Amino acid sequence: MNKTKLKIAAVLCGMLLSTSASFASVEDAKDLKIISYNVYNGMKLDESEGKQKFIEWAKMQDADIIAWQEMNFFTREKLEKFAASYGHKFAVLLKESPEDAAFFPVAITSKYPIVNVNKVVDNLWHGALYADIGNYHFIVTHMNPFWTAKRIDEINLLIDSIKYSRDPAGKWIIAGDLNSFSPADKNDYDKSNLLNDIKEKEKKRPILENLVDGKLSYTVQQNLIDAGFIDALKFKHQQFIATAPTKVFYDQASTPLRYDYIYVSPMLKNNIIDVTVLKDDFTDKYSDHYPVQMIIKNQ
Repeated sequence: MNKTKLKIAAVLCGMLLSTSASFASVEDAKDLKIISYNVYNGMKLDESEGKQKFIEWAKMQDADIIAWQEMNFFTREKLEKFAASYGHKFAVLLKESPEDAAFFPVAITSKYPIVNVNKVVDNLWHGALYADIGNYHFIVTHMNPFWTAKRIDEINLLIDSIKYSRDPAGKWIIAGDLNSFSPADKNDYDKSNLLNDIKEKEKKRPILENLVDGKLSYTVQQNLIDAGFIDALKFKHQQFIATAPTKVFYDQASTPLRYDYIYVSPMLKNNIIDVTVLKDDFTDKYSDHYPVQMIIKNQ
């Protein structure tokens, strides 16, 4: 074969490889790695242009799907560029307001196509992003931080949206900062100073109503559990694992707590391989919450 034919063959081979890569399907993956991460006010602790520190961390994780919270100051274009930098061709932002520091949008990015997107902001404090990846239905949300009664309304809305969907018994994954407590952690909270911490905060900020009759409320998560959803981290680890605070000081908690969750529907329960709260040198310093990672068998 002469040099010209070799060059043509190489070009054709490259085109075939490029074409096959561009049609990567979620169905081809043996397992799926999913991360949920509240990144603290638009990743403000990463002052690099384009959030390069977060990009390098995301590259190392090599997750298939990332559910982001507090993506302040991002636009659709910025999110797509950011996601592409760590290998995610697909990205969806719930809402954008580049100048509003209190907007707190959620987002989802993926190696695989994100379809059937529904952006819901009515009757929700920060909103909820619904999206399908393959035959998985994702809800990414960040619940009301101020009032338990509002959080209960929000979770009931999400539960009903699944109940009356076209696929209520399907593969659902709810990820995000739920700003609420799991009844599975009650014994640990009873031994901690959390109740007194919240009482002190409510004295200083009367707008806060996070206690019910002076007690911690578990209703938000209990409603999810009663609807059949499985707290993925607790399913794999019975011990208490906090997701906040990190080593970055912030004013939301002085007692270890768990606000960050991935819940799955019953169909996915036996597919859970592992769930981890990712604690490393990066996550110690670049947000006030730790990310939660779940690996599932893709069946």
